[in-house]
Amino acid sequence: MPNGTQEIDRAIRRQRNIRRSRRILPVPPPSYASTVLGVWTFNGTANDSVGQNDFVPSTGSATYTYFDKYELLNNGIVTRRGLTFEDGKSYSVTPSYSYSGSFTMVFWWYSPGLVGFTRHATTRELEPKVAPIIAKADVNNTNSRVELKNSTFVITEVGASKTENAIRVYLTGGGSDISHIITSESYEPGLIYVLVTYIQSQGRLRIDINGKTGVLHSAPTGSLERVGALSLNNIVPGYVSHAASQVGGYIFDLIFTTYASLDNEALKGMRYGYEHIAYESLFDTRFMYFGLSYSQPTTLSTTHLFVNGGSVYATRSNGEIMRGDRGLWDKQFDYPDPNSINLLTTSSVDSNREVSWSTDGLKLKGVSISI
Repeated sequence: MPNGTQEIDRAIRRQRNIRRSRRILPVPPPSYASTVLGVWTFNGTANDSVGQNDFVPSTGSATYTYFDKYELLNNGIVTRRGLTFEDGKSYSVTPSYSYSGSFTMVFWWYSPGLVGFTRHATTRELEPKVAPIIAKADVNNTNSRVELKNSTFVITEVGASKTENAIRVYLTGGGSDISHIITSESYEPGLIYVLVTYIQSQGRLRIDINGKTGVLHSAPTGSLERVGALSLNNIVPGYVSHAASQVGGYIFDLIFTTYASLDNEALKGMRYGYEHIAYESLFDTRFMYFGLSYSQPTTLSTTHLFVNGGSVYATRSNGEIMRGDRGLWDKQFDYPDPNSINLLTTSSVDSNREVSWSTDGLKLKGVSISI
């Protein structure tokens, strides 16, 4: 018959085995598609999630901006961080990979304000200012100009109008002299999603903004691979007097991949996350329904409104569906008597267009009102 000490030893061993069986194993890191060269989420670190190509600041340490972002798949708000663009601070890395053909560069960019315009140094004509975002290039600096060398691309933000900016991409066929300058559709400052696709076999480049397919532009047909460094907030080619800076802007979920498709990858990545551009198990996923728009217009014309839970949905004539919080959007206006019509701002009224009141509410015929 076993003694008490042996029983205690067995009991201790059983408890240890139970604890081992309940131990939570670490989640394995994601498997990235073989075409992905680099992934930088910038969610508190400038490290490359794929390789060893970590961004290093030119001075001091990296600075990050906290922000809240709605995620469609989770149907909720998450708090994220993005790498902040500061005056006089750039980030760079000399990549340890090769790419000989097509490529895609994709990222979220918070545009903090209008880039603006200036006068051309020679012609004195009005020209857009140019702010750096990301480049794969080296430079030669002179007193008045920045000349490129070892360049694959330079992606910048430029002034497009008094109220909008645009993304501009500079390409060099031979690595130094600029051969192509391609500008995106314009947008209002704020959070935007940028996807630049270069198709070498077709000699075409496209810039998609906020999930909307851009125009296919002519581009070099030879390999654009060069040895220049990959850098952020650093390079603006051309006249120094045309350069601007977007201090307070930030970037996150930056991906560099040799997978280049003319499908709407921008819409997929924008609405479902960078994982659907980068992960081996997700990058080739196709969706039948792409969800809601991330645009934040200051005014909204709608063809239909409906409420679901705590959200208000508005359909637009271009097919977009806007989602807003009822606490902000759901405002009720009562019109208890005919005199209430005098509180409205209406478009022109004549025999064919009228505004009338009844106990059922307002009746609008061929007019619009502003509340």
